[in-house]
Amino acid sequence: MSINPTLRRTLAAAACAVTLCGVAACGDSSAENGAPDVLKVGLPPAEANANLQAKFEPVTSLVAAGTGKSVEVKPTSDYLSIVEAMRSGLLDVAAFSPFPTPLAEAVAGVEPLVVAKGAAYSSVFVCRTDRGIDSLDDLRGRRIAFVDAGSTSGNYIPKLLLKRAGIDPEIDIEGSYAGGHDTAELAVKQGSVDCAADARSSYQTMVDKGVIDGAAQTIVAESDPIPVSLVVIARKDLDPAISQGIVDAFVNGDNAAALGVVGATSFEKAQDSDFTIFRDAASELGVDLEELSRK
Repeated sequence: MSINPTLRRTLAAAACAVTLCGVAACGDSSAENGAPDVLKVGLPPAEANANLQAKFEPVTSLVAAGTGKSVEVKPTSDYLSIVEAMRSGLLDVAAFSPFPTPLAEAVAGVEPLVVAKGAAYSSVFVCRTDRGIDSLDDLRGRRIAFVDAGSTSGNYIPKLLLKRAGIDPEIDIEGSYAGGHDTAELAVKQGSVDCAADARSSYQTMVDKGVIDGAAQTIVAESDPIPVSLVVIARKDLDPAISQGIVDAFVNGDNAAALGVVGATSFEKAQDSDFTIFRDAASELGVDLEELSRK
């Protein structure tokens, strides 16, 4: 599995090659309309959960409340398809992962509007306890399920942990993408992989619900806290008044339910400095944002 070529091929792909939940990515009139009557809002892949739309209803309701627009929710297959869908005008707004936000800015010119902060949010490696894995160094040669190529807690930060431990995520492990936090954990449970790269909160939720056994698959390594847990982004040519309405609703509106959904303590207007840590990590992983911006 190759991180950089995969990222470059995916992010630089033509917009008409993208399919978003069965909707073709070509010829959407909203691409030419900065103030559409109906806002198309993309949700992250997250868990492979049929109830994801209902779960995120407090978040999408804030978008509607802040703009006075109807909202059409679009679950998405992965984070990188969100980037292309926004570039082609299929999506107006999306709930997004923080790490690839600078990539999305470079490639598609998206605008970060709001960041969620204060969540107990970190990356973990969860491994089967019968595989003799007790530390990061024991991950050499192991089969690891990552979540998604655009996931902060389930891809970028875990690979950064590996690299800092002297383990090349390109050649020293056997990596795959599971497509969701829960499916990565279930792959460990089923024994098809040795470990999963996941968010601690996702792992703990599955243990608390009895979906997985915390005695059979346990955390062997954990990252430092990640300062931003979610970003609300908008396509670059969306009406600024609509974008500002979204910011106002999240920052100043009745946001308690939405904060509960993302496990955060506050929503704040996005600042360029919020993404410095992710740009630095991208550079450490060898992702060249300047090169991507020329694609």
